[in-house]
Amino acid sequence: MRKITLFTITLLLAIATQAISQPLTIGQWKTELPYRNAIGVTASDNKIYCATELTVYSVDKSDNSMEELTTVTGLSDIQSSIVAFSKPHNLLLICYLNSNIDILKDGQIINISDIERKSIVGDKSIYSVFFYGDYAYLCCGFGVVLLDLVKFEIKDTYYIGVNGANLQVNGMTCDGTYLYAATVSGILRGKLDDPTLVDFRSWYTYVPADGLNIGNYSGVSFFNNFVYATRGDTLFKLENSIWSTDMVRNGYGIRKIEAGATKLVLSQIGSAGTRVMTINKEGVMDSVYSGQPYQAIEDGNAIWIADLYEGLKKSMPDYYEIFYPNGPSTASVFDLAVNASTHNLYVAPGGYNASYGFVYNRSGFFTRIDDEWSSYDVNNTPILKDSFDIVCVTVNPTDGRAYFGSLWLGMFDFDDSLGIVNQYTSENSSLTGANGDIARVKVTDIAFDRFGNMWAANFGSLTPICVKTVDNTWLSFEPTVPIDQQWVLQMAFDQYDQVWFVLPRQGILVFNYGTDLENKLDDQYKKLVTGPGSGNLPSQGVNCLTTDKDGNIWVGTDKGVTTFYCPGDVFSEFPCDAQQIVISSDDGYNGYLLGTENVKRIVIDGANRKWFGTDNGVWLFSEDGTEEILHFTTENSPLMSDYITALDIDNSTGEVYIGTEKGILVYRGDATGGSVKIVSHWFIRILCVKIIQDPSPLAGS
Repeated sequence: MRKITLFTITLLLAIATQAISQPLTIGQWKTELPYRNAIGVTASDNKIYCATELTVYSVDKSDNSMEELTTVTGLSDIQSSIVAFSKPHNLLLICYLNSNIDILKDGQIINISDIERKSIVGDKSIYSVFFYGDYAYLCCGFGVVLLDLVKFEIKDTYYIGVNGANLQVNGMTCDGTYLYAATVSGILRGKLDDPTLVDFRSWYTYVPADGLNIGNYSGVSFFNNFVYATRGDTLFKLENSIWSTDMVRNGYGIRKIEAGATKLVLSQIGSAGTRVMTINKEGVMDSVYSGQPYQAIEDGNAIWIADLYEGLKKSMPDYYEIFYPNGPSTASVFDLAVNASTHNLYVAPGGYNASYGFVYNRSGFFTRIDDEWSSYDVNNTPILKDSFDIVCVTVNPTDGRAYFGSLWLGMFDFDDSLGIVNQYTSENSSLTGANGDIARVKVTDIAFDRFGNMWAANFGSLTPICVKTVDNTWLSFEPTVPIDQQWVLQMAFDQYDQVWFVLPRQGILVFNYGTDLENKLDDQYKKLVTGPGSGNLPSQGVNCLTTDKDGNIWVGTDKGVTTFYCPGDVFSEFPCDAQQIVISSDDGYNGYLLGTENVKRIVIDGANRKWFGTDNGVWLFSEDGTEEILHFTTENSPLMSDYITALDIDNSTGEVYIGTEKGILVYRGDATGGSVKIVSHWFIRILCVKIIQDPSPLAGS
């Protein structure tokens, strides 16, 4: 069990404010997460809490203000699956997809990781939570775990399957005498005061003679002095020890059943439609439409609905409201770019698979303009209706326009005020379709050189290098060295105006167009691969490259980092090779810079230091790459995943934007554009926190 003090929570909440108008200070974090995908809801006296696919937020009942609860504010995990509030104990219980648990009470976050850490064969997911007395009954994939809400420890584990086997429990309730468990194999009953409930033989399974067939029951609830159970699209009622069918709505599967003060609330998702149905104590039924209602509860005269598509909905007799904090549409991020002048952010959520093929992402792209997130996709932007997999984004440093590249229909020119103002395809540019798939104009990177020319990597085209000059002339180039399938990815410019391209699984292509971009007679191309004299790359699995403030080319590969210190000599008679930086550890061991890491992103901060995005978190190294300054992972920071997908820096503020497979975080670094001052970092995951470890194994197992 881990406790985080009130001082800590207050501090973390203060530093985690989402308002960009309040700049982060050095070492602070914030999240940029989607909140619309609501999957769970619960109520306290003052707030409504909503679980999303990634995290949790609350809505204050008095003024509708919202507050995000994330790893930045001290939560122990991500991907929440359940929120449940115990009013008698004044605590919020958060269950995560991995079975980790947080309890929020009196300004503390108490982490209980027993189920997560327990080695259990089979499913150990937590499907629902039922409070009774001083206990939370955790309905799990293997049985029931009894959590003491006073001591914050596991008291018992009930394995109630046949012969004590694992049995998935979907829900529980109590009528004051018996506990009832809805399982995948029927409804089971155990006497509340039976001290032997850990023994499977203490649980009775209802059979057809009792009015119930064996089957997968999604929930069970006690309402108006009756026990109700749900299976498929049917609601059953227990009366005088006999179960009977109380209601059937064909094709409206009942996902959740919740007992309120005056209504029984059913969340229905099925082949016939989706609704939230209520049944009052007189048996009067009512319903309201919701797109994908995962859970709904009664609170006062409102029904609060956690909808996977629509967010948190408050349904009243004559109107409804929708609540979710400002954020991107999804957690997907494959590339991102920030405008250092306006601080606006642009996100390409698409991607490609391991073979550089389509993943058919139809999310379009996201923008954060003046603090407000917007999405542009197939549903709201006609020009994107046939587009898939937007994979790159770049900001034009001259006019601030953002350019997005896709694997389907070329590239899009985006203006903050006007939206998409141009689309470039084979019809109006030098971009052409991929060889063998001529209808697909694939753009995998866009960059602007120091003259203002816009370059595009036209992936798979016979002329994979395209340029739109400052006078709006489109050019294209066909390398004279062999390139497998004409695949080119990311690019960078050196101080000699040469263009460096990542060739997936093939190394690097360097293009020198001579003194005149439009004169192809003096063009030179060179391919850099492994081996001395040929480039000396540590691997041909090159992922990224960039130019630092000294003009050196830094290259990220699947075997670490390497650097070209003399890019101007690439085409000379005796070209210099890439060099790997040797790092000496305290124990005397020498190794290459991140030599065992898959380095996918490199950005340079205002102090010319190097930020690396890898499959093992984010690293910051000194200007020359010899000193490790920071290494952020999920273990020591609010990072939601160690798998880094995108990286950029707002060099006017020092804020580092980190894209992961589970969303975006922002870290305030200590270097801005032109800055050479390096101050010490004082960040650890929980600031000024005393952490108390008190492991408590699962009892009764």
